[in-house]
Amino acid sequence: MKVIFLDIDGVLVTRNSIKYQYLNFPDDTSIRFSKNAVRNLNKLIRLTKAKIVISSTWRLFHSIEELQNIFTKQKIKGKIISTTSIERAPVEEDIPRGQKITDWLVQHPEIEKYVIIDDDVQADCIQFHPFNCVETFYKRGFSPDDRFNEALAILNKK
Repeated sequence: MKVIFLDIDGVLVTRNSIKYQYLNFPDDTSIRFSKNAVRNLNKLIRLTKAKIVISSTWRLFHSIEELQNIFTKQKIKGKIISTTSIERAPVEEDIPRGQKITDWLVQHPEIEKYVIIDDDVQADCIQFHPFNCVETFYKRGFSPDDRFNEALAILNKK
């Protein structure tokens, strides 16, 4: 099985998507994901058959069912199968996201390939998973084609 470890803020929720929403729907308080980031994520899922594991802090505030409903409303076609651990610790004791991903992978030996899509890989992931990280930037998230191509190459690597 292939897995996408997915952050949300800075990947699907971008500065551009927030700006668009504010300018076009100022009274709408719901979050809108970037259409281009959603398009690229759906294409990645379709081409690789990868499942989603939420590594975002959104996992602390929403159940998997709630997250799946949000993704469905945002037109994301992928299936969320899990989240990384959700233990709460003081900030100074917080476990790095890359370690949480390692722990999750140890518990799921059936995973053949994985990619981590996150806007903060330098701080959290790259030290643990240097060949599996795709870094996005808050302004555009997972919208640029080079980010999509990098994620696709990681999941399709022989």
